[in-house]
Amino acid sequence: MTDSTEFDRRKMLLLGAASAAAAGLAPAAFAQGSGTVRPSRLRHYVIAAKDMDAVCGELYKLLDVVPVSKEAGNEPTLAFGFRTKMIRVGTTLIEVVSPIREKHQLQDFFVERGGDGGYMVVMQTYDDTALLARAAAANHKLAFEIPNFMGQHLMQFDYKTFGTRFEFYKYTPEDNWWGNPLHGDYNDPKAAEDITGAEVAVESPAAIAATAVSTFLGKQDGASVTFIDRRIDFVEPKGKARGLTAIYLKARDRSRVGTSATIANVEFRFV
Repeated sequence: MTDSTEFDRRKMLLLGAASAAAAGLAPAAFAQGSGTVRPSRLRHYVIAAKDMDAVCGELYKLLDVVPVSKEAGNEPTLAFGFRTKMIRVGTTLIEVVSPIREKHQLQDFFVERGGDGGYMVVMQTYDDTALLARAAAANHKLAFEIPNFMGQHLMQFDYKTFGTRFEFYKYTPEDNWWGNPLHGDYNDPKAAEDITGAEVAVESPAAIAATAVSTFLGKQDGASVTFIDRRIDFVEPKGKARGLTAIYLKARDRSRVGTSATIANVEFRFV
């Protein structure tokens, strides 16, 4: 998660195309050096919470995972006005963020959302120049852009266009991502082995899906878009809720498929 005026991207950057292909997580056509135009990749999911510890506690219980003990006060994002905790789920992450300043973009989100909620989807692009060219051609505005953030190109799209914040990174090298869950200090959840995708509530979902495909690349099926190995389902809003409203957990215990729990106003569905 980043903030247009106060943010930090720490030392995280998930599994890139080369290592994903080597691990059998991505089709060979998307492997580094193949010369094939690659769609964007869905990397992880960000939840905004007023009470981070309470929300993380609920997530730990749902996922049946013991958090790794870390030194208190050693969070690099504190200088930028927010706290963050990462939870590994297979080859991706759930990031929980919480502001520590009264004036902060996350506080504005709470007011607009009416409380906690799904804040952002973090993506990887393999060609930032082409991504920005497609966005410019469609008159899609960026909320902000940082050409060289810790060696990475950061671009966040306006959530009013796509229903939620899609934050993109061009990682250099491609597998240099700061939150790589395969190498970080994490414990594995006993309840879920991975996250297969998420739901974004927005008006005219099929049209937004088409817009996402034309800008981010991916494969469209109705109001759903698949980005290599994960899916975003754009759906009609239920009530006032907009944005990232559900996350799909791949259940280890298949008897849990079809069950769900709501945490921080986000529905976590076992699939």
